[in-house]
Amino acid sequence: MRHPNLADRSDSFLVVVDMQEPFLRTMFDRETVVENCRKLISAARVLDLPVLVTLQNAERMGDTVPEVKELLPPHEPVDKMSFSCCGDPEFNRRLEALGRRTAILTGVEAHICVSQTAHDLLAQGYKVHVPEDAVCSRREANQRNGLEKMRHAGAVVTSAEAVIFELLGCAGTDEFREILRVVK
Repeated sequence: MRHPNLADRSDSFLVVVDMQEPFLRTMFDRETVVENCRKLISAARVLDLPVLVTLQNAERMGDTVPEVKELLPPHEPVDKMSFSCCGDPEFNRRLEALGRRTAILTGVEAHICVSQTAHDLLAQGYKVHVPEDAVCSRREANQRNGLEKMRHAGAVVTSAEAVIFELLGCAGTDEFREILRVVK
């Protein structure tokens, strides 16, 4: 039996929150977050994890940035107006249809949409993993605050690489070799 704070691939899914240009252009660590979001998406594809994608007010803020969108499996993003993804009925419908109980969150902003989503998922009984190098805010202090608040609420604050290797579980497989190409 593994520790409950380790991500289990049979029960996990990835949520890509609002990776849109108007938000990302103001982030203090855009390159790192985009790179780690791409790693998480690539790993999700290798490991057959479901991926949910949200957009905040797509009509005004646009689509997912191309460097992230190009890696996503075929999908229809949830266009939301609420800050928490869980404030959108369509997101909740898709979430419930997954039948999985462990969310891995990536995206922006750590102290707003990601944090509110994490808190709402925790309130609904989900386990939540937040790779700190795959979320960001406009200001570093806001990111730290958001991560600390999520940690205190019960989210597992981790790194993209740590959660990827937790999901993988072991070395010596074809999946392991594919994942090595993703994280290196």
